[in-house]
Amino acid sequence: MTIVALRRISRTDEENRLAGEMHDLYQNAPCGYHSTDSAGVLVRINDTELAWLGYARDEVVGRLKFASLVAPRQRRTLARAWAILRERGSVHDVEIELRRKDGSTFPVLLSAVAVTDRDGRVVQNRSSVFDITRRRRAEDEARRYAERLKAMSQRAVEVQEAERRQLARELHDRVGQTLTALNINLNIVKSRAGAVLDPVLAARLDDSLGLVEATFEKIRDVMAELRPAVLDDYGLAAALRWYAGQWGRRTGIAVTVVGDDPQPRLAAALEETLFRCVQEALTNVARHAQARRVAIALESSARGFSTTVTDDGVGFAASAPVDVASGSGFGLMFMRERVESAGGQLRIESAAGRGTRIAVEMRG
Repeated sequence: MTIVALRRISRTDEENRLAGEMHDLYQNAPCGYHSTDSAGVLVRINDTELAWLGYARDEVVGRLKFASLVAPRQRRTLARAWAILRERGSVHDVEIELRRKDGSTFPVLLSAVAVTDRDGRVVQNRSSVFDITRRRRAEDEARRYAERLKAMSQRAVEVQEAERRQLARELHDRVGQTLTALNINLNIVKSRAGAVLDPVLAARLDDSLGLVEATFEKIRDVMAELRPAVLDDYGLAAALRWYAGQWGRRTGIAVTVVGDDPQPRLAAALEETLFRCVQEALTNVARHAQARRVAIALESSARGFSTTVTDDGVGFAASAPVDVASGSGFGLMFMRERVESAGGQLRIESAAGRGTRIAVEMRG
């Protein structure tokens, strides 16, 4: 009898020790725990959650419904979660805000399981609560940082376009005018010299006139690449038709442009963004696509305005990462950043052997 009694005492001590450990774990867990009855009244809550809320135990247990601790604007969310709980028996990671005794709020993730009786009726809910204040702050900071980056990116684009316009103007006003004057002077020399001009000098003079004209043509091309005057004067559709014609003759790839500008015209900054995106897309086609045909389409809709560039080339894995060593993918990455900084969306559809479609959508 003594041995049996000692075993019982030993078993009781061990059970008490384990019960004490479980109690400590429950009360001091890094997350909140509570249970509510079928009416939603709190019947149990751990010290962690009480500390977050700023209540004493006797102020809430048997007195308050858990819903009363939820911020008013979040109670519909809680009601939907409880409906799911009754239907499925559990609910997970519901983001709500709890209200402290002092009226301040903090964000949490709530998960709960239903306890039912033999007849399947819910008699109790057991819930865990995780304070996500730090995560929310990190998300808010990341969002603010992304907004700053977006603003900086947009500003960089504006500065770049301003520099392009300035450089094109300088080429026109300085180099272009100088070449025009040089061409006039050479033609005057040629006409005055007439038949007395040495044949060798005449050939050199004709070659110089040809070089001046060729240089002037190249400068006009550079000016058009920097800032096509047709974009400012006649709009995006005309600028893309002009550029596509130039690009097609240079690359030997058939290209078509369909569609017109919206009425009224887009803001100048949006036209610039769309034009540069098509430029980049065509550059990628020439470098990588091995395409025979390219189609550029402009389309207006109730949602806004879109420009698409579709080729019949070799395609690629649209989810492929940027290859730093080869530079592959940087053009698309910069295009995406530029479009998003302007408030638009870039969509890329491609597959090996099936060509590529790049769509830029600007909301109206």
